[in-house]
Amino acid sequence: MRKKALQILISLLLLISVCCGETVTLIDFTGHQVELSAPVTKTVSLSAAASEILWALDEGKSMVGRSTSSNFPPMIESLTVAGKHSNSPDLELIMELEPELVIADTMLSEEDRKVLEEDGIAVVVERFIDPNRTLLVIENLGRALGKEERASELAGQLKGYHDLIKERISGTNSEERPTVFFEWLGKPYHSASNGTSYDNFIDFAGGVNIAANESVDYPDVSPEWVIEKDPDVILHILGSSKDYTEEELEQWRDEIISRPELQNSRAVKEGRVYVLSGTVATGVRSAIGELYLAKWFYPELFEDIDPGVEHEKLIQEFYNMKLEGGYAYPSDA
Repeated sequence: MRKKALQILISLLLLISVCCGETVTLIDFTGHQVELSAPVTKTVSLSAAASEILWALDEGKSMVGRSTSSNFPPMIESLTVAGKHSNSPDLELIMELEPELVIADTMLSEEDRKVLEEDGIAVVVERFIDPNRTLLVIENLGRALGKEERASELAGQLKGYHDLIKERISGTNSEERPTVFFEWLGKPYHSASNGTSYDNFIDFAGGVNIAANESVDYPDVSPEWVIEKDPDVILHILGSSKDYTEEELEQWRDEIISRPELQNSRAVKEGRVYVLSGTVATGVRSAIGELYLAKWFYPELFEDIDPGVEHEKLIQEFYNMKLEGGYAYPSDA
């Protein structure tokens, strides 16, 4: 009789464990401590980068809503749109979807976060373009979804790319690092300064951002200023909300190198003008963007590395699909 009672008690405890889940505590980018009952089964992503990570971890099985900007992998477009971006969530719709967890980027306002949390929804706010932070985000979301093994595989793959870059540029000194003028979102001379995600992105790949010491995060600089600095490299990163063809990337590069004021610049004369799709500058695929930058900055150190081939491998392994479109130009530089 005692044995039977013990068996019943053990069964009840196991049932409670399965139903209630394990309590997981995450610290997000903003420093908020977020407690969850894992595994989470219903999520809403207000960030394209977060959506990529979620899909890589559980094939989108937990996702009940997405941002308009979340368009990769293509299968994600069948999900309910719960807002354009993190700065414009459809709070009423999100609450109707009853997610256990909402993942957003730093554009989410404190007011919107509070509304969701008061409705009993856990909210994680993250920065997705920082290479080291991306690995931590993958680990955290893996814990939240109960997909720790898959998260370890994904993070390990990306860390391998990061370590490769670090190892190969470790022997370079400050004088060898190429100076880089960076502009973005299709806006000529709109740059980014020290501490921003894009500055970190350039620095990680071994470049020196010439706008790093500007007084605002995202300065608009003059053509004359760029000419005076005369950078080794000009880099333009397009937005991440759409896909591009290689022809479109080439057109953007042609626009830059045809600017009359840049004709005598070192970067234009030496052909070191590059265009990168924003889709490989954030989230899972940011490691691929880093590989492109590292090869552009140090072609002799990365002669044997083809970022396009590595991109294909990553997409096949974690999204089970073939790679299409354009992501970097010139891609064979």
